[in-house]
Amino acid sequence: MKSLVLSAMICAAAVGTSVARTNVNMNLPSEKIKKEHTVDQKSVAAFKQVIAFHQRNVDVLFNQFEIAKEHVRESRGSHADLDRDEAFFIQVYQADIDKGLRVEASKKAIAEIEAMYTKKHEARDAHEAERLAKLRSQLQTELEKERKQFKKAKRKFAGFVNEETLPLLKKAEQYFARAIDRAENADVDHMTVAVR
Repeated sequence: MKSLVLSAMICAAAVGTSVARTNVNMNLPSEKIKKEHTVDQKSVAAFKQVIAFHQRNVDVLFNQFEIAKEHVRESRGSHADLDRDEAFFIQVYQADIDKGLRVEASKKAIAEIEAMYTKKHEARDAHEAERLAKLRSQLQTELEKERKQFKKAKRKFAGFVNEETLPLLKKAEQYFARAIDRAENADVDHMTVAVR
């Protein structure tokens, strides 16, 4: 009988150890899955942040472009400056005409001033067009760099494209395409960017 009790105890211990190992083994994959799921969630969140970051960079580039265009428009010797100078000089000669002094000479001087300022406006247009063409070229270069960085990030996070990130990814790709198109169609002659 002792041997029977001893055999039963050995069997119970063996079964208990077996069950304990099974429970331990069952817990490990579950914990591992939880860790992997948490890592995946963090990576998906990071991917979403990268997409938003690159879209914001595009917005910043266009904002800088608009500020630079405004700076060109308002820099020294602008059309507004030329208009003020022309109006001042014409006013001086017009005052003489109104007083009846040197009427013919004043009319001739006004015509010369108008012709001179027409040429100055044309020169200013050419100067602004040259500077704005350079700005547009710089914008296009920076957008291309940003697009390449975005493609790199897309490759890095390729394993995290899912139903949550795919729409964001497609939207970002369309955003880049529209931005590049906007930069190519920037009307530097009139200093306005084509409608988005």
